[in-house]
Amino acid sequence: MEVIQPGGIGFYVLSILISGGLFLLWRRLFRRLFTSEAVIVIATAMASIITTPIVLLAILWLAAQLHRP
Repeated sequence: MEVIQPGGIGFYVLSILISGGLFLLWRRLFRRLFTSEAVIVIATAMASIITTPIVLLAILWLAAQLHRP
């Protein structure tokens, strides 16, 4: 039995939480670097889109390794 099934509700909830958290972290970082709101939004969106799958894959891989029999 898998820890988090890719088609289950747990996967979607985890994905939304990770995506939202990364978005807020990237936005906080870019607000310190840039002054234009448009640049902040574009940079935040690009960074979130790129990093969300990587972080999600790493967390799911770690969860699978910890629950291995």
